[in-house]
Amino acid sequence: MNTEVKKFIPVADFLSKVIGENTEILIHDFTNFQKSIVHIVNGHISNRSVGDSITDLALEFLKKESKGDNQYICNYNSKTIGDKVLYSSTFFIRDDSNNVVGALCLNSDYSEVEKSFSLISSFLPNFTNHRISTQAPVVKENLQSDTQQLTLTKIDSVVNEFGITPDRMTIEEKTKIISQLYEYGVFMLRGAVQEAAKKLAMSEPSVYRYIKKIKSESN
Repeated sequence: MNTEVKKFIPVADFLSKVIGENTEILIHDFTNFQKSIVHIVNGHISNRSVGDSITDLALEFLKKESKGDNQYICNYNSKTIGDKVLYSSTFFIRDDSNNVVGALCLNSDYSEVEKSFSLISSFLPNFTNHRISTQAPVVKENLQSDTQQLTLTKIDSVVNEFGITPDRMTIEEKTKIISQLYEYGVFMLRGAVQEAAKKLAMSEPSVYRYIKKIKSESN
């Protein structure tokens, strides 16, 4: 385990005693995306455990903002495999060189307190916004337990945004999908190129070629 990440285990245990059983508290070590969860308390909230994988939000952060100064993301919606909406915050752990090496995450399930909303709304701002809005919550993070499912979920999400099936897409549309997946950090995951190729009915060398082109254009 990364030494900087390990320092946060007592913090996670402390927070679990303070916050209680309705909040899952976990630590990711980004040394291994496939098995990034190295510590978890109240894992029943998302049905995850030690050895489960990184999330899509963490991947996107690593891809876009890992060298920046942003330290955390607060009060956003996440979704479990069973489509339960949680209220989440993530603190990104950095080493002495400012590299993001892990994350401390809090995922709260407030479903049991909806009947008492009027009493608790003052200290749950994210929950307040959800109840006031008539629209479905915007989910920023999918809490998958393995990277293959995470890859498939993200690919399906991006493909569905185009409103047409891959067999009817033009090469330009498929290239745009590959570009979006690259920006989300999906291709940092093992096996993602193969899954994208199958979903888009393309050869793996073609996907690699487009990724190489995207990299050269972004540099």
